[in-house]
Formats: sequence, C-alpha cells, structure tokens
Amino acid sequence: MSASTESANKRVGVIATLAMIGSAACWGFATVMSRDLLNSFTAPLLLVVQLIASVLTLLLLSMPHKPWRYISPSLGRASLTGILEPGLTYSVGLWGLSLTSAGSASIIGSTEPIFILVLAWIIFKEKPSANLFACILFAVTGLLLVSYDSATSNANKSLAGDLLIVLSTLFAASYVVLSAKWANRFPAAVLASSQQFIGLMCAISIYIAGTVSGMINQSIFEVRLGTIIYASLSGIIQYALAFWLYLIGLKYLRPGAAGLWLTLIPVFGVAGAFIWLGEVPTVTMLAGMVLIVVAVYAGRKEQ
Repeated sequence: MSASTESANKRVGVIATLAMIGSAACWGFATVMSRDLLNSFTAPLLLVVQLIASVLTLLLLSMPHKPWRYISPSLGRASLTGILEPGLTYSVGLWGLSLTSAGSASIIGSTEPIFILVLAWIIFKEKPSANLFACILFAVTGLLLVSYDSATSNANKSLAGDLLIVLSTLFAASYVVLSAKWANRFPAAVLASSQQFIGLMCAISIYIAGTVSGMINQSIFEVRLGTIIYASLSGIIQYALAFWLYLIGLKYLRPGAAGLWLTLIPVFGVAGAFIWLGEVPTVTMLAGMVLIVVAVYAGRKEQ
C-alpha cells in the first residue's frame, strides 16, 4: 500500500469516526432535551416543531451544494426513506411508549444494531465479520445494563406497546440499511433535507388527524415563544445535525459497522441527563456505558 493510499484511508477513517461520534452525541443529548420538552408539548406537536426547524437548517447546510442540481426521480426515491425515519419510527415509537414503560422501550430499542446487521445481510448480502458481530453483541449487553434499572422499576408494560416499539425499531433499522444505498449518491445535507421533508409531511398529517379526531388538544399558540425556540433548537440538534453527520459517516461505513456506533447514543444520553436534569447514573448504568465504549473502541476499524 502506497503512503498516499494509507494517508487517504486514515483520513477517511477519521472523518467517519468523528461523524458517527458527533451524530451519537447529538441524538443522546437531544433526547434529554426532548424529554424535558414533553412537559410543555404533546409528542406530535413537538415532532412537527422540531422537524420544521430541522428541515430549514438542512436546507441552509445544503446550499453550498446547489441542491436544485440534484432534483431528480432518483432523489425522490431516496427521500421516501424519510417515511421510515423520522416519519414512522418516531410516530409509532411515541405511540408504543404511551402503552409501555420507558425501560421496556429502551431494552427493545437496544436491539436496533442487531436488526441492522440482519437486514444488511438479507438485503445487501453483507455478512458481518466475526469481530463486528462480537463487538455488537458486547455493546448490546452494555445497552441492556444501561436500561436495566428503568426496566425493573416500572411495571407499566403491555404486549401491544412492546410490539409497537419492536415495529418502530425495525423501521429505524430499515432506514439505516436503505439509506446506505443512497449515501454516496448525494451530499449528506441534500439527502437528509429531502428525507426529513417527507418525514415532516408524515408528522403534520398525524398531527392534523389527531387534532380532527380530538385525540390531540394542543395548539402551537398555547406554547410560550421561549419554549418554541428551545424546541426548535432541540430539533436542529436531534434531527438536522444528527442525521447530517450520520449520513456523512454512512458514506464510508457499511450499515452493520454504522450500527455499532449507534450504541453510543445512550452513553451521551445518560451524561446529558446528569448534566441537565441532575439524574445520577447507577453503578449498573456506568458498567453498561463502559462495556459500550470498549465494544465501540474494539470495532472502530470495521468498515
């Protein structure tokens, strides 16, 4: 291998690593912000506000790439993955969360990297290496430990809610696998903005349907301006920056390897809950976080 090739490979590895860590940090920290905001918003309205802010931010990020040049049937097909996430993933997930415990939902959600591996194997014939498979199993063990305390302290569970969370997790994993097909064809900001525009249309449709049916009784005019700005900021972090960075990383990683990095999300989430909400992690949670970090470090060179 020539020196220039080796240097290029190292540069690609650094870009992918920073992008994936950045996306996990955005998702983890913004999840804490969203939990706080649910005291002021109904979930469907919060999602609409967050996605509006995200789409506008992504459009700004895509301007240097002259996004109008990419308008095509191909981009249209790629944008349909936005139905999966954020559209169905968050809509179905929030519905399931209302029927089951947060701890149960966390444990089910922790299986997403395994779903990603299986789907990538089925759809793209990408058989994971033994090292990657072992690292993901190790990381999932850490995820289960992080979720353990909340799962055992809340008995408000239902089979219907759990099944909806499984479905939501499957939608999220499908988004990751299918987006890998498009990640190298479009700039990350262009692809993310088109996906999230479709996701926004889904969220607005659900909000309107809920309002008309009487299931949602909150208007945006009932929320303080400062809270709306806070929600918009959380949307920029959780959707615009997180998905933008994730799609950048996905240009250089196979879906299975990308799934391993997703296990860092609760590590940042627990840290964010400690910093902003004063929630002190238990010894079990800390042990799980250590397992996750060790697993990601061991599998960091998987592409």
